[in-house]
Amino acid sequence: MKRARTLVVAATLLVVAPSIASGTLKGFPNPPAMVRGEQSSPASHASIASGGRSSSKDSASDRHHQRPSADNAPEPPAGDRDRDRIVRMQAALREIIQNGILRRMRVGVRVIEAKTGRLFYSARDATLMDPASNQKVLATTTALMRLGADWRFRTELTGLKPTPDGTIVGDVYLRGNGDPTFRSGDLDALANALVRRGVRTIAGAVVADPRRIGADEAIADAEGSDEEPVDATEDTPPGKLSPRVPLVVNHGLMLIRVRPGAEPGAHAEVSTTPADPSFVIHNGAVTKAKSRSRVTVRLSVNGSRIQIDVAGRVAAQHGGIVFRRRVPHQALYAASLMRASLQSAGITVRDDARVAPTPPQKAGHVLPLLALHESAPLGILLRKINKDSDNDYAERVLEAAGAEVYGGAPTGDKGVRLLREVIGELGLPPGSYVPKNGSGLGHANRITADAMSTLLRTLYLDPRVGPEILQSLSVGGVDGTTRNRFKGTIAAERVRAKTGTLHGKSCLSGLVGDGSDVLAFSILVEGIRGRRLAEVRGAQVGCVNAMMRYVFEASEGPRPIEVTRAGSAVDLETGGASEGEEEVTTPALPLGTAAQSHEDPIDAYLRKQRDNAAAPAAPAAPAAPVPVVPPPPAFRIPPHGIW
Repeated sequence: MKRARTLVVAATLLVVAPSIASGTLKGFPNPPAMVRGEQSSPASHASIASGGRSSSKDSASDRHHQRPSADNAPEPPAGDRDRDRIVRMQAALREIIQNGILRRMRVGVRVIEAKTGRLFYSARDATLMDPASNQKVLATTTALMRLGADWRFRTELTGLKPTPDGTIVGDVYLRGNGDPTFRSGDLDALANALVRRGVRTIAGAVVADPRRIGADEAIADAEGSDEEPVDATEDTPPGKLSPRVPLVVNHGLMLIRVRPGAEPGAHAEVSTTPADPSFVIHNGAVTKAKSRSRVTVRLSVNGSRIQIDVAGRVAAQHGGIVFRRRVPHQALYAASLMRASLQSAGITVRDDARVAPTPPQKAGHVLPLLALHESAPLGILLRKINKDSDNDYAERVLEAAGAEVYGGAPTGDKGVRLLREVIGELGLPPGSYVPKNGSGLGHANRITADAMSTLLRTLYLDPRVGPEILQSLSVGGVDGTTRNRFKGTIAAERVRAKTGTLHGKSCLSGLVGDGSDVLAFSILVEGIRGRRLAEVRGAQVGCVNAMMRYVFEASEGPRPIEVTRAGSAVDLETGGASEGEEEVTTPALPLGTAAQSHEDPIDAYLRKQRDNAAAPAAPAAPAAPVPVVPPPPAFRIPPHGIW
C-alpha cells in the first residue's frame, strides 16, 4: 500500500504541467478605501549582531536545516469527495518546498482550512521563527481590539481665548498623542482655524508640550546630542531608535537641497523644505569647476533653533543633491513649524518657539482648545501598516494603544505588554510567539507557522475585528507589497497576505480562496543566502498558487495549471520614511512648500522615489496564447459578521 501511494503521488506530480494563464483574472472587487502606493526601501539589510554575517550558532543551525524536513500531509480518507484535489495540492507543496530553492533553507509552513481548521499541510510548523513584518498583523489586531476602528490620533493647539482685537495674551501650546500622519499641511490648517477665529497676534510663543495628551509623563527627546539619531530600519537593534515623542511632524524629517552656486568658487545654494527663518544654516559648501560633488549635512539644536551645518563641494555642472535628514529635537521642530505656519497665515508671533509642559490650571479649569487636528480613523491607518508595511505607523499605533490602556507616555514596552494580553485572549499559547515590538524591526520577534496561520483563521472567523484586519492586508496583484508579486497567477486578486522581509528572511502569511472555500497559510523562510530572495518569493507564490488551484478545482475539476511563479516583477516593501540622499542630475526648482502644494513635501519626495522604483520594465516578447480560464466567484468578507 505504501509503495502504491508513492506511485500515485509521483504520477500526480507528472500531471502538474506548465502553462498558467498569464492574464490577470477578474472578480475580486477592491475593498473600500484601499490604500495604493508605497514608500520603497531596500528589501534586505545587514545583520545586526554580526554585521551581515551569521553567528557560528546560526550557521550550524542553517547547515542542520539544509536537509528537507519531514512534512505532515494527512492523507484524506477514501470516501472524501475532495480527496484527489487535496492530494494534488499536497504533492505540489511538497515538490516546491523539498525539491526547489527552499530545500536548503529553514522553512516553517502550515496550510489549514479557514472555516474548519482542518490541516492540509505542515512542515516545521511548531518551530519559532522570525516573522519580520508579519508581526504587524499582531500589532494591528491588538490596537483594533482595544481602541476600535473609529479611534483617531489627536493634535491640539490650546491657549487663552483671543481678545476682541484678535490678540492671544500669552503662549499657545501644541500637544499630540503620537500621530504618525501629521504633516506641515495640518499645521497650516490649525493656523487657518485661528485666522477664522479672528486671531491676529500671539503675544507669546508657540510651545510644544512633550507629553502625550492626557498624560503627565514625558518622553525624552534628543536635545542637540552629539550622537546622530539612528533611523528606523528593519535591522535596527532595540533601544537604538530615535525617541518616538508624541509630537512629530513630517515623519520628523527635513529636506535640505544643496545646489552649485552661480560660478566656481562661490558658496553653494542651500535651501530647506519646510523653510523657516528660525532655521540657522551654516553653509560651508563651495562650488568647484571640475570635481566630484562631496557634501555632508548635519542637523543639531542651537538654543531654541534648529541648526543645519553644510560642508564640502558641489560640482558646477551638477544639478544638486537633496538630503533627507531626521531632526534631532522633534518637539522643537514641531513648534518651529507651527510658528512658521501661523506667520504665513498672517498671525504675528512675538517670541521664538520652545518646548515646555502646558502649565497646570486651577481646579475645574482647562486651557481652551483653539484648534484641533484628527487623523484618519484607525481602521484606515491599519491599511497603511499592513498593505504598505509601514514600520513607524505600526510602532506608533501599538504604543498608542498601550498608553491608552495603561496610561502615561506611549512606549514600546506598554505596547508589547498589551499585545501579549490581546493575542493571548485570541487563543495563541504564550510559547508560540515572542513579541518584542510592533513592526517586526530587528531580529528579536518570534512566531511559529502554526500560531500565525491559527491567528489568521481566528481573525477570519471573528466578526469584531476580522473584516477590518482582512481589508488591511495586501491584495495579491492589486495593492500593497504584493501588488506585483502575484500578477499573472491564478492567485491574483484572490489572496490577502502580509509580507515580511529581513536580512536572510522572507515571510508570507494570509488567506487565499473564493467564497466559503478559503485557506489560511503561513510560509516562514530563514537562511536565504546571496541574491536568492526573488527565487524564494517565487516559491512562496508557487505555494499559494497550489492552494488556489485546490480551491479552483472544486468547481472546474482537475486542470494542468502551473503552480510555480511565472516571470518576475519588482516587489516593494517599505521600511517607512527614513534618512537618505538623492543626487539631482538636472537643475530644478526647490520642492514646493505645503502652501504651494496640497501634498506634503516629504511625502512628495518619497512618492517620487517610489514611482521611480516601480517604473515598468521594457515589454517582454509576446507570449504564446494560453487558454482563458473563467474566474470563480470572488473571495469576499461576508457582511454583518456572518462567516
